[in-house]
Amino acid sequence: MTTLFQSTAEPSPAADFEPDEQWKSRLKVDIESNLRSMVDEAKQNLQDTLKRAPVTALERERLTEEHLATMKNIRNLAEEQFRIALERERQERRWAAGQVLDQEWSDTMIKEQ
Repeated sequence: MTTLFQSTAEPSPAADFEPDEQWKSRLKVDIESNLRSMVDEAKQNLQDTLKRAPVTALERERLTEEHLATMKNIRNLAEEQFRIALERERQERRWAAGQVLDQEWSDTMIKEQ
């Protein structure tokens, strides 16, 4: 069977330290699970505020914008946690393979030991 991609004789060194898609998917599920209470609380706050008393269209728009801003902040937090955990895993794999770590990560790992 013909493939659409050329295979390289030597994989790039960075690829050796890159977690697979399954690892990344598990990480995303873990992060989503950890932040689920924040998402639920934001939704509940919006619903409670809207149920408490009649609101004007302008107030509803403002509350919806605040809710969307909160959800965006939670998404940004999740993305940041993902990037940090992914880079940490890459660095730990480099360290386990005896490779040179980025200086910042090297300092962090020394402090943790």
